[in-house]
Amino acid sequence: MKNQRRIPLENIINCRDLGGYPCVDGSVTKFGRVLRAGVPKMPTERDIEALKEYGVSTVIDFRGYAEDEKHASVFSNIESFNYHHISLLDINPAETEDASLIEYYKLSVDKYMNNIAKVFKALTQANGTVMMHCFFGKDRTGIISAFLLELAGVSMEDIVADYQVSYVYIRQFFEDEEASGSGLIWETNLEHLQSSEKTISELMRYVKEKFGTVESYLKACGVDGETLKKAAHLLK
Repeated sequence: MKNQRRIPLENIINCRDLGGYPCVDGSVTKFGRVLRAGVPKMPTERDIEALKEYGVSTVIDFRGYAEDEKHASVFSNIESFNYHHISLLDINPAETEDASLIEYYKLSVDKYMNNIAKVFKALTQANGTVMMHCFFGKDRTGIISAFLLELAGVSMEDIVADYQVSYVYIRQFFEDEEASGSGLIWETNLEHLQSSEKTISELMRYVKEKFGTVESYLKACGVDGETLKKAAHLLK
């Protein structure tokens, strides 16, 4: 199953490897280093076994603390996984209607800087493959994925492409959940469910206008030089 971009699972959605993207130095991001995913439901036994087979040893959960109280992560109780719960937004970006998606992204990068530093520490100290996730694997996970790809030297074109594909992979899930009346999907604002080029491009522009580079932003978060160096080589 290694060396494939999308990893089809049962209750883990939008699961993708960040490998396979060309970098400015001529290298290509490696498979088997970092997976990005959404975990809206309890993972099945097959999901867990598939992750173990893939080499996942560390799971980083970006969901809000209130989300975890409602649906505690199964990964926290599995010895095979080193589990970190590091919230990047206490309110799910898809939970309310009174703000645009980009405003939630800006809130995440502005107000959760200490936690973002913790995320990069966990990423660079992990042994084996890391799976990072939120609810859909689109928003909070999308932000960290964009930062990792930028640090690795992946073009903005590919960073945008990686972000945009999330809507394709989550659409059937939320449509099925809405049709079933499960109550799992409360969102009615389609803009919050999409993954448009404008959203991630505006976020990256916002960070660079305030800090110059993603690296400078991470330094402002408290990420030390050695961790930054490791993060830049995490996908190499």
